Amino acid sequence: MENRPITRDTPAPEVGEAPAPADPWRAFLDPDDGAAFLSGWLAIACERIGSARAGVLFLRGDGGRLGVAARWQVAEAETERFVTLAEALLRKPEPLLQRGEEDTLLGYPIDSGGTVQGVLVLALATHPDGATMRALMRELHWSCGWIEARLMQGQAALGRRQASSAQLVTGLLAACDAHERFDGAALALVNAIPGLTGFDLAALGMLRRGRVRFEALSRVAAFGRKSERVAAFEAAMDEALAQGEPVTWPAPQDGRQMIDAAHRALGRMLGAGALISAPLTVRGQPVGVLLLERGREGDAAVALAEGTADELQLVAAALAPLLKAKYDERRLISGRLRDWAGRGLSAVFGRRPAITLAAIVAALALALPFVITAELRVRADASVEGAQQQAAVAPVDGFLAEAPARAGQEVRTGDVLARLDSRDLALEAAAAEARIAEARQSLREALAEGDRAAAAIANADLAEARAAADLAAARLDRLTVTAPIDGLIVSGDLSQRIGAPVARGDTLFEVAATDGWRLRIDVSEYDLGLVAPGQEGRAVLAGLPDTPVPFRVESIAAVSDPGEGENRFRVDATVSAPPPGLRPGLEGIAKIAAGETTLAHAWLRGTLVRARLLLWRWLP
Repeated sequence: MENRPITRDTPAPEVGEAPAPADPWRAFLDPDDGAAFLSGWLAIACERIGSARAGVLFLRGDGGRLGVAARWQVAEAETERFVTLAEALLRKPEPLLQRGEEDTLLGYPIDSGGTVQGVLVLALATHPDGATMRALMRELHWSCGWIEARLMQGQAALGRRQASSAQLVTGLLAACDAHERFDGAALALVNAIPGLTGFDLAALGMLRRGRVRFEALSRVAAFGRKSERVAAFEAAMDEALAQGEPVTWPAPQDGRQMIDAAHRALGRMLGAGALISAPLTVRGQPVGVLLLERGREGDAAVALAEGTADELQLVAAALAPLLKAKYDERRLISGRLRDWAGRGLSAVFGRRPAITLAAIVAALALALPFVITAELRVRADASVEGAQQQAAVAPVDGFLAEAPARAGQEVRTGDVLARLDSRDLALEAAAAEARIAEARQSLREALAEGDRAAAAIANADLAEARAAADLAAARLDRLTVTAPIDGLIVSGDLSQRIGAPVARGDTLFEVAATDGWRLRIDVSEYDLGLVAPGQEGRAVLAGLPDTPVPFRVESIAAVSDPGEGENRFRVDATVSAPPPGLRPGLEGIAKIAAGETTLAHAWLRGTLVRARLLLWRWLP
């Protein structure tokens, strides 16, 4: 251990300087405390050395410094020269003689465990010669063995106390951590303390809104928070928390005087023999108080053992983080969120300008969307259609013979799109021609014979046959499907259906005129209230991503078209300035201008509408 200068006012560890005893042997053999033992030992050691006039014993304290542990025939004002010699032995730990004008100082280091734990300095009436010096060394070596043994006993006792404290802390931590929730953990803790410590009662309070709130009492599962007893517990805990140190009642005789009025009142209410409370702190901040009570022994108060306060402080330091974590879990809304907000405000308005600047920038970024105005636009899927669009249908029932046209081709009015098989109709036309010839022959024969009735019948058959022939010819002429208008075929590819039957009225092709375009926009029902005829907007199509297409809303369909999980209404819009390359069937996203609003409203409007509907559905 590093050698340190002597502190003149610091006592040795666990002992205080005692006055010279009237009976050194009694103080040595049956000491009242450690200080009495050291004073008795020093008096006996000096008396055994006949030339010793005075002596001072220095021992190392808790802070590693040497302090005066005992004096023999030395006034406090005369201690300075003894201190000087003791400091010299710290630098060079070996016996040292220092001749003075009236006497000679002899310094002897006391070693324990390879470290100088003390120094004995004697004032000798005469300067010793060689033989006398050897005798002195033997005597001092024998005498200091008692001090070394005493120090070793103290270290062993300290080790036992530390092991006992560690076992106590481990047991209490295990009892507390066995429960996930704070209420169970707190009750388990206060119930475990009496069995592990010998105290009769334990209570726990946690800090809330600047005051301690009573949380748990040993062997009590429920209690009235507004009772006088609970108020007395909380007052005592607040008293300990305000002083920031353990408070013991009755106050120890040799301890620092603490304010204990609330503890005294609680002790009288409980009929307690002793009370001790210790604050629970986490990173220097108080979070609660642990209070223990021991009953009276008869009618007398109880004096707590030395070191009880220190051991309770150790227990409190170990339990505080775990208790606070569980307590914060219980106080999610009222506690942790407020604590986070408080820490956030402390960080923002603290001494870190970078955090303050970042907070200001973040606040501005959050506020700007509620201030900056922008155009509210309704977003919807859109597809391109021709302004004029006609269908080419099957004129008669039949079979597809050829289909030279297909979707994507430009056509002019009358261009052949497809032909139906004419063989059946040709047979019907031939049969009609045969009946015409037969009717003519019958008519000539009737006229030649002068049979008017037969002539009338033959004339009727001829008319019927001619009508059938005309019908067959007309149907033959209609077997060719032609383009109804100039434009672009937008649907229809029959090249894979040659020979397949078609029914009269089936749509074979759709042709859209290329001199005008319109957009079909499918608007969600949530946005329909923002759309009206006459509004304008722009659409970006997948095939023309670099060329926005301007449009103007013309009409809104009266019925919806379910799709993609929501109802959508068809909105027809006229393209104002068609860009080159615009084709029917192109799809993209259209945005309809619906007026000015804030950025925040534009971003959150859809969510707010759905939230209102949800609240309307679930609220009574």
